[in-house]
This record gives sequence, C-alpha cells and structure tokens, in this order.
Amino acid sequence: MDRAKMDKTPISKPPAADVLSVTEGTSPLMLSFPHSGDVYPDDFGFDPKLSYSQIDNPSDKYVDELFGASNELGLTTIKANFPRAYVDVNRHQHDIDANMLDNPKAWPGRFLPSGSVEVGATLFWSKSYDTPIYNRKLTVEEAHNRLSSYFIPYHQTMTRLVERLRAQHGKVYIVDCHSMTRFDQEIRGGKERPEIDIGTRNGASCDPDISEKMAELFAARGYDVGMNKRFIGGEITLRYGWPKIGQHILQVEVRRDLYMNEETRARNENFAKVQADCAWVLNHFKTYIEHRQNAAAPAVLETT
Repeated sequence: MDRAKMDKTPISKPPAADVLSVTEGTSPLMLSFPHSGDVYPDDFGFDPKLSYSQIDNPSDKYVDELFGASNELGLTTIKANFPRAYVDVNRHQHDIDANMLDNPKAWPGRFLPSGSVEVGATLFWSKSYDTPIYNRKLTVEEAHNRLSSYFIPYHQTMTRLVERLRAQHGKVYIVDCHSMTRFDQEIRGGKERPEIDIGTRNGASCDPDISEKMAELFAARGYDVGMNKRFIGGEITLRYGWPKIGQHILQVEVRRDLYMNEETRARNENFAKVQADCAWVLNHFKTYIEHRQNAAAPAVLETT
C-alpha cells in the first residue's frame, strides 16, 4: 500500500463521553453498529509506525452515517465508539489468540480461537489485512480490561435494548450494520464480493421473509445482493438471532468501494447516493416490519 496516498487523519481523536452511543426509540426495529467506532483508547498500544489508514482498516468506517436515517425514523441504535481492532464485539469472548498475550497461563478465561487466527481477526485483532498491528505482546491485565470495560458493556446494553423492545412489542427486529472490502483477502481466494451481502446464519437468525425483503429493497435500488454468500453473520447474529422467541436479526454488509476510497478511507463521490439508498431501504424496511407486526398482532410479553 502506497503510504503517500493514505489519509493523513491523526489516530488520536477527542475522547468520547461514553464507550457506547445509544439512542432509544419506540419501533420494534433496531440497528447495531459494532464496528464503526473511531475513538482510539490511550492504551491501544499498536505499533507506532502504522498510519491511520492501516490501523483503521478493520473498522466499518462511515456505516453509521450511511444508515443515519435511523435518527429521523426514531429507531433504537447502539454503536461502539471504540475501534474494532481494539476489541471486536462481534467475536466470542473466548476467541483469543493465546500467542498475543505476554503470559497466557495467567489468563482467567478460556482460549477457543476461531478459524480467523491466521488472518489476525480474533477478539483482539493481531493484523490489519496482513499488516501486524502490534510490535509487542498484550498484557493479561490490558486484555482483560478490554473485555470488562468495552466488550461486556456493549453486550449488556444490547441485551437490555433487545429485551425492552421485545417486551414492548412481543417481537424485535435487529439489523446489524457492517461494511466489507471489495475483494476477499488473497489467503481466502481474493474473489470479488457482492455489493450487498445479507447474513442470516444460513437462515437460522430470522424468518426468511425478513431477509428476503431486505434483499429485495437493495436490489430495487440497483445493487448486486448476496444472501449468506460471503458472510453469514458473526457473534452478534449468533447471540441475538432467536426467531422462535420473536427475536430476529440479520447482518447487512455494504461493500466499501461503493462509497469510499478503500486505500485512503476517504468518502468518494458516490457517498451521498449510497447514503440516500440506505435511507430509502431503511424507511421501507421499517414500514414492512410495522405492517408485519400489525398483521401478526403478537401478544406483548409480561414484565415484572
């Protein structure tokens, strides 16, 4: 990657008031933004030779802006303000590469690493698309702090939001919003990805009409849409997708080259169009969900 072309944005940004940004709406539809944070904690401790573009590459930059119409639509939203590479809330809390820690034997939890160790995309990312993030080992203390102070609050808060909406409406519908690079990494074949990919854990995380409606809406705006074609959904989709109890979730991946320069990470000339398309999709999807709710007339859960 040519560093002369990289975005010169400084890595240090003003601290967020909170670890999370949360908006509480009344619709049964809610959105999650687990990877769009850009406030870098002081104790990240990544290799200082890395540029902003390199260290920020794993993040789903601008995705919360693409779906910013959620504010006007009165939807519940949750956003992690910290970057994905620092701690990835879309990974299982035991998905840890033990080789990243200075003293793995002192770790109080388990090591159940996924198949993403080789590409460095576990709970604590070790690589930013083939570039090592650290020139050191993480201490057990700092790794544990990332879990207790960032990962756990995200999922505790999301659980509370999901349960509140499910109690209020009998059902809850979640759109987990992400972005993806145009091409797979070389280690995974380097193939071009669809412009939009919808993940449902191969149909397990939501009723089929819900994901089909989302695909139909993006296709109506002219996008090439895949269904579980590249990403079936991560920990969030797995953890919160329980259609049998009225808890539906789908993951939406928007290909980055559609709205940004993947190399510099700056918005491109199509950003406004993609943002408008996402707003149109979200508006029509909300209407579909509300009509679905009215037709089903579910009983509201009892609360104590």
